[in-house]
Amino acid sequence: MRIRTAPLLLLLLALPAAAGAQAAAAGAPPTAAEILARVDANEAFGTVSYTGTMEIDLGKRTLVKEMKSVAEGAGKAFVEFTNPEDRGVRYLKIAKDLWMYFPGEQETVKISGHLLKEGMMGSDVSYEDALESDTLSDKYAIEVIGSEQVDGRACWVLDLRARVRNVPYERQKLWIDAERFIALKGEMYAKSGKLLKESRTLEVRQFGVRWLAVAVRIQDKLRKGNGTVFSMKEIEFDVKLPADQFSLRQLGR
Repeated sequence: MRIRTAPLLLLLLALPAAAGAQAAAAGAPPTAAEILARVDANEAFGTVSYTGTMEIDLGKRTLVKEMKSVAEGAGKAFVEFTNPEDRGVRYLKIAKDLWMYFPGEQETVKISGHLLKEGMMGSDVSYEDALESDTLSDKYAIEVIGSEQVDGRACWVLDLRARVRNVPYERQKLWIDAERFIALKGEMYAKSGKLLKESRTLEVRQFGVRWLAVAVRIQDKLRKGNGTVFSMKEIEFDVKLPADQFSLRQLGR
């Protein structure tokens, strides 16, 4: 299972409602592997395009960023900002690599090292978060620890404990909608147990048999403000893209 965060690829998709509803009604909680398999099965897509906004609450002021984005699977994404202050700033993600293009300087920079800890465009989402695309079960020991309500919806609560060193969070908790199989809430913790970040799904829409979180708030608990709200609209799946869409040449065009 991959929980992907805004704005490079925030697609938390789910199975038809019937499967989850039947499991809950039977009173037999599914295993963590079964839950993650249901989520994984619905995160699969070819290509997608959308326009989006980031509203970054800094406490005394709010920044609004607008963007258009295309992605292919979990490994490739291209984002271009369109709001006046950031017009022409672009990001390219290929697997674990991330580049940023600055139109004023006509310069391309690879984001690496300590820069990965920084907030993307000043948001609550770090570059490290944006690059995360590995399967959670590869890095975490996961178990179902109960069920709770989130915004009036029944959810399975998953507890994730790191079993490798190279993870941004030592522990995570996820609340997965038991009917639609999307993440409605997430908490990310440090090794000390300190809450570092929290995510909340604010709006969900159905696309055919799939559900998509189209508005999500990410809040960095170590900084001021009420978090970053990422919203998507004009979403299209299986779009045709140029052969060189995910290339450094296209990034610096």
